[in-house]
Amino acid sequence: IALTTRCSGQGFKASESKTVGASNSYVELRQLYSKSRSWRNSYKLNPASACSRTRSNILCAAAAANDASRVQLLLAATPQVYSSLDAKYAGGVRLVAAPIDQQSCDTCSAIAVASAAETAVASVYQVNVAECSMSVQALHFCPPASSNQPARQCKGGWSIPSTISLLQQYSQQLPTAACMPYKPDVWGDM
Repeated sequence: IALTTRCSGQGFKASESKTVGASNSYVELRQLYSKSRSWRNSYKLNPASACSRTRSNILCAAAAANDASRVQLLLAATPQVYSSLDAKYAGGVRLVAAPIDQQSCDTCSAIAVASAAETAVASVYQVNVAECSMSVQALHFCPPASSNQPARQCKGGWSIPSTISLLQQYSQQLPTAACMPYKPDVWGDM
């Protein structure tokens, strides 16, 4: 509930409330979760009955008009376990690569852009993300000659737009992570 008070996205509607109300959030969330489980069980047994207008707990479609009903419906429809890292939750393919430890190196934008690009390609082609690996090492430390960019070091981060631009300049010549694995040389910067 606290997440729905000021932000929208992922199906949550922004609330008009200007406060979070943290003291009541846990209790309210437990109550909504309990109701959502009850509704989910009713829906599994008889979908038509669970969505009937004769019930006092109307959660289907546009009938869920208030914030509490929407949150309850989202809780009921949300899987109890989900991980994009696990193929069994993502339609049989692993869409997100395991996190990379950037260590003491300012390569976060290269890691983020490469990971997002890998996930996008894996999602479009419905293949394991390992088949779409991109070398963070090459993206950060070895700009293509056409970019006229100097080689970067660990202590020289850059912006997401600059990293995306560099990825576009690589086109299809960016090595895979298997070919050029991530091995930052923090000591080389000193």
